[in-house]
Amino acid sequence: MSDEFQSGPKGNEQPENLLSLNLGIGDALQLQNASASNRTSQRRYYVKLIGFLNKAGIVVSHPIQDEELLVIEDGQSFLVRGFSGRKTYEFNANVLFASAIPYPHLHLSFPKQIDCLTMRGALRIQPNLASRIEMMDASSTQAKIPAIVVDLSTSGARVHANRPFGKVGDLVKVAFRLPVDDEEQDLLISAVIRNSNSETLTENLGGAEVMTYGLEFIQAEGGMRMALQNFIYKTMAEG
Repeated sequence: MSDEFQSGPKGNEQPENLLSLNLGIGDALQLQNASASNRTSQRRYYVKLIGFLNKAGIVVSHPIQDEELLVIEDGQSFLVRGFSGRKTYEFNANVLFASAIPYPHLHLSFPKQIDCLTMRGALRIQPNLASRIEMMDASSTQAKIPAIVVDLSTSGARVHANRPFGKVGDLVKVAFRLPVDDEEQDLLISAVIRNSNSETLTENLGGAEVMTYGLEFIQAEGGMRMALQNFIYKTMAEG
C-alpha cells in the first residue's frame, strides 16, 4: 500500500505563522482548556475558523456544550489544535473578547509559536459509512454498487464491497452522506482505484468475504474538501 494510504510521523516543523499553514475559512479547530493540570482529562470543543489577521488575532465560532453556548471569560487560555493537509498543529491562545453580536464568536490572541507535525499520510478515521460506487460497466450503463467506507481521509478512502467493481487505475465515483453543521450533506467524489484485494472479515463483523479497495480522491476541493476536513476532525475531537 502506498504512502498515501499510510500514516505516521515524518518530522517536526515550526511555521513562522498561520499563513504557512494555508488555513481556510470554515476549517475545523479544537479548543481545550490550557489552564488544567491534566489536559488529557479535559473536554475538547469543536469550533470553526472564521478568519484571522496576521500577527493580530484569530476569530472562531463560539464553542457549544450540551446545545448551549459555553461560558467563556475574557483572558481564558486554550490549547488550539487543528490540521491542514498532512500537517497537524497546536498552539496556545488567550480569549481577547467573547461576543454574541452579530453572532456568537471568540477573538483569540495570535500565536507566538506553533508546534507542527508533518504526517507521512493524511489524517484518517474509520467511520463505517454506507456508500455506493458509481462507474460505467461494459455495456456503457451506469452501475451502482453498495459499499462501506471503512477508512476515510481528505485524500482517499478504503471501502468494502460484496463484489468486484473495477481494477487498479479505473476511475469511479464514491457517494456517501456526512453530517455537517447538524445537516446531512451528500458527497459524490471522483476517485481512482489504487489497490484491491479480497478479505475475510472477522467473526464480529460477520465473517463474510469482501473486496477491499483503496481509492484516491481526485477533484475533492472547495466545499467537498471542507466537509471532509470538518467531519474527520470533529470525529477525532469527539473520540
